[in-house]
Amino acid sequence: MKKIIIIFIWSISILSCTSDFEELNKNPLAANEVPTPTLLTKAMQDLIGINSGLGFNKTFMLYSQQWAQRETTTRSLYGITSTSGDWSAWYLNGMPELIDIIKLNSGDNKGKYAAYGKNENQIAVAKILKVWAFHNITDTWGNIPYSETYTFDISKPKYDKQSEIYPALINELKEAANMIDVNASGFTSGDLMYGGDMNKWLAFANSLRARIALRMSEVNPNLAKTEVADALGATVFSSNSDNAQISFQNEEANANPLYLEFLTQSWTFVSEPMIDLMNSYGSGTITVPSDPRIMKYAAPNENGDYFGFPYGLTTSESIDNYTITERSLPSEMVRSINFPSFIMTYSELLFIKAEAEQRGWFGAVGNAGTTYNQAISASMEQWTVNAADIATYLALPDVQYNATNWRKMIGEQKYISLYTQGANAWNEWKRLDFPVLTFPTAASSNASEIPRRFFYSSREAIVNKQNLDQAIIDMGGDTFSTRMWWDQ
Repeated sequence: MKKIIIIFIWSISILSCTSDFEELNKNPLAANEVPTPTLLTKAMQDLIGINSGLGFNKTFMLYSQQWAQRETTTRSLYGITSTSGDWSAWYLNGMPELIDIIKLNSGDNKGKYAAYGKNENQIAVAKILKVWAFHNITDTWGNIPYSETYTFDISKPKYDKQSEIYPALINELKEAANMIDVNASGFTSGDLMYGGDMNKWLAFANSLRARIALRMSEVNPNLAKTEVADALGATVFSSNSDNAQISFQNEEANANPLYLEFLTQSWTFVSEPMIDLMNSYGSGTITVPSDPRIMKYAAPNENGDYFGFPYGLTTSESIDNYTITERSLPSEMVRSINFPSFIMTYSELLFIKAEAEQRGWFGAVGNAGTTYNQAISASMEQWTVNAADIATYLALPDVQYNATNWRKMIGEQKYISLYTQGANAWNEWKRLDFPVLTFPTAASSNASEIPRRFFYSSREAIVNKQNLDQAIIDMGGDTFSTRMWWDQ
């Protein structure tokens, strides 16, 4: 019961609700009776639930056109409004526990918590996950409450500009990496991702920093170059065993959300644009795909073919013209009860490195093609494609790296590799403008193009209007077409 109350108290500050903070501070409720591994487990479970959830992740699987829906096609047609784009799940679930971990390991009684792992290592883990969460929030909405969140004496936090948030996130990751002592204990329990292995947390911190820095490539290339090169020159992912991922459990209470959806309905399919793109490399067909990952991503239809569902149809068009059995659902692997939630992979790190090489930011430009091949191989190995099929695919003329068209080569292959990572695929599509996606003719009147962001929640206009209004001015609008600071 104490923990539930604590989370509610944090939510007051996060959502900008007014409250009597003077009275609250007279009777503070701290989490100092809760073991920090318990807090970490709760944070991780909550955050992966959002990351792979049917709300956040599925929306971006649809926005990025990797999935299509046969029924309830509102999201495929960009019908989300300010009443449905709420960010409270991110602010209320997981991050309050991370803040508690940092405070408990920094306070006067921190020696008490050293029994669960070196204080600085616990803080570093919490900081890394906190940065990743804020990274998702800002890349979805743009300017957001950041620097004044989780502060008891501020009831209406300002919206920080994304141009200021990005360097701050990079600095937080550097601070976390510098705190890590790989020769000391990490979390003794509760670490669902790396089991307390601080070498892997260090690799994740630097790999994530490379991702965030590269996303600034078009608007702050000097800082992007410096931070990408510095991060890649440090400890980063070196194999798929380093992937930042958390598996769901073999129980419905902690199950893969897609597994739960398919217990009652089957209206989510791998999209036609996704499968067509994958078969465009080589001479693949719906019966014999050229990309062996198709058979890992999608299930065969009733005829044994891999046939994507058309994207952007209304529900009536879909139901009238297509049956459930003639198109490809996500594979049994993807909708299995314990399929993992991917936060960042070795393949993505290699695509970052290949682009950095191509730009002349790290290593030799001539190495970009080799690293690109390694990135594709890592993606295929992640999806258990055998070595012979990997070699066959890499030998296809269409797959072989073309430095004169590197944005298309890296953009499309990275997009393919980010399957099931909806938000990341959507954001990389926005940054590189590949693959080329088609705006559906039946799209909602709310959208004039494929969305570049979410609307701010209508709730904010009630509880934090002055700061919201300033954020909208700073962003240049509050529409689907309003671009991220880095999306130029």
